Amino acid sequence: MILEEMSWPEIEAGLQVTRTVILPVGATEEHGPHLPTCTDTLQAVEVAGEVARRRDVFVAPALPYGVCRSTRGFPGTISIGQEALRRVIYDLLLAFRETGFQCVLILTGHAGSQHMAALAEAAQRAVARVDLRVSLVTDFEFIAGLAEAPGDGHAGEIETSRMLVLREDLVKGLPGQNFPQRPVHLIMKDVRHLMGNGIMGDPTLASQAKGRDLMEAAVQGVLGVLEELESYPVPR
Repeated sequence: MILEEMSWPEIEAGLQVTRTVILPVGATEEHGPHLPTCTDTLQAVEVAGEVARRRDVFVAPALPYGVCRSTRGFPGTISIGQEALRRVIYDLLLAFRETGFQCVLILTGHAGSQHMAALAEAAQRAVARVDLRVSLVTDFEFIAGLAEAPGDGHAGEIETSRMLVLREDLVKGLPGQNFPQRPVHLIMKDVRHLMGNGIMGDPTLASQAKGRDLMEAAVQGVLGVLEELESYPVPR
């Protein structure tokens, strides 16, 4: 049930079947010289859609902006602040409850630490205020260990493989590996000068076969999170 494609009577009828909604959250940011800026958002939307084909659940319109620290400075990265993300997610969670939903799964395709912290805090604030169950997950946690190259991440083997399945027409070649070295503890204003071409991984190892396996692993992981969300007993 794709929320944005439904009329209110259809949504009202759907709420008799399920009161769970997935909120895909992504980002608009560079993904190397070969992947589109919608990569994180598209991955979250497609996983949510496949989950909804297998289980009765609503899928809300995606939020295509997030907190993007490492990729700031690249053309195409449009980052919002942590407070802005906290505020909009908090308001959306309250609005979901007001319209009749009882369970919300925030599925984020972008997994930066500041981004995740903002989502988690928004969820904590919302469940403290209203009777609502919220789970927060990035599907990357279900697939991060499946790459051939150790340390593969942003725009590397995993994301390129997934995009070869989701939107091959938007993949502009398979550039060579890039594993930028950044300070572990140093807090810096800008890391663009350390990022090279914006890749953190090895796109040359990508393939559609891997992409299909990664997609299935992500879907299975999210289905497990939904099972926990809908069945976990709420303390009285």
